[in-house]
Amino acid sequence: MADEKTIQVFINPLQLLSVDEPWASATGNKPNLESIVEFICTPGIGSDLDSLVTRFKAISKEKPRLFAAPVEQRILDKLVWPLRHAKAGYMVDNYLGTIALCGMVAEMVAMLLFEIATINLNNKPMTEQDQIAVFGSKFEKLGQDRRVQILHAYGIINDDLKKAFDLIRIARKKYLHLWSQDHEQLPADAIEAFNSAILIAVTAIGQNIQDGKLILNPSLVKYLAKKGVYTSEDDKTE
Repeated sequence: MADEKTIQVFINPLQLLSVDEPWASATGNKPNLESIVEFICTPGIGSDLDSLVTRFKAISKEKPRLFAAPVEQRILDKLVWPLRHAKAGYMVDNYLGTIALCGMVAEMVAMLLFEIATINLNNKPMTEQDQIAVFGSKFEKLGQDRRVQILHAYGIINDDLKKAFDLIRIARKKYLHLWSQDHEQLPADAIEAFNSAILIAVTAIGQNIQDGKLILNPSLVKYLAKKGVYTSEDDKTE
């Protein structure tokens, strides 16, 4: 008889047995906060309070910090909440999720920076048809690498911001698109991607403080005024 070979398997890796049927009814187990958090975390990784706090502290060292953000729905949905979820993802050992969300934020910031910038062609604001003629496509439809090159070429971002954009794009590509990429450096790369995403988001929004007041990016202020979420004190008293 030939030697039998065995392989280890992970049983029900995608099931939360206290919720999924028929197991939930059969066992009579009820879900609780501890079991939910344990499911959210990667199996084998600590899901206790100390472990969650430790991972939060590891990623919560970004400089600069995003300490204020305009309450404009698209900015919240496209930039702020994804960054919050990216940090939360790291807490539960979802480092791939952190990098993926940072990649999303980087793309959104690139498009926002282009939208709020003043780019003229023949002394007139560049139209979508101009973008197609000059770039080969609308800016929004371009690949991220090309978007960043254009932002850099027009002086909308400097060398440091371009490096931040490139770091996120490279990390996203190797972890989310390459089967051969191992995960030994994944936690560290996730932190670097997060720090870079914070940097470009803070730059787009503006975080300067003068005389106790928050000074936003002037180009963003014009965008917010168009959206109707930036008003003067006189407007509030009318």
